[in-house]
Amino acid sequence: MVQLDDDERREHLNRHRMEAFTPHTITSLEVLFSELDARHPGEPLLDLQEYALGTVCAAVPIRTGTEPECVALSLPTPDPHKLHQAARVLRNEAIAVLLALLVGGTGPTPPSEPGVPCAVIHR
Repeated sequence: MVQLDDDERREHLNRHRMEAFTPHTITSLEVLFSELDARHPGEPLLDLQEYALGTVCAAVPIRTGTEPECVALSLPTPDPHKLHQAARVLRNEAIAVLLALLVGGTGPTPPSEPGVPCAVIHR
């Protein structure tokens, strides 16, 4: 949803309603949009037990065409330092995925800013 404008985000969320999965889930459009807009280009998106208690996720948006895509990992709740370290490694691997797609001839469009995350951020 990072690359989508407000109207596209609202259209997506009309099809996929926001639901509180955990006490950490974002259920406010304003808070969600603010979180997405505050993200720096290339910065991994973190899910800190927002979708499932005991699980964290890091996602790096990539762009290989017109559809939203990402490289992501989920793991049992580690200490915050380990998640941030894993997110940095994931970001570097996302670059390798884009390069592999370029070499493979699938026609990706390397972004000036990474693409859309594979999941809505929940908090």
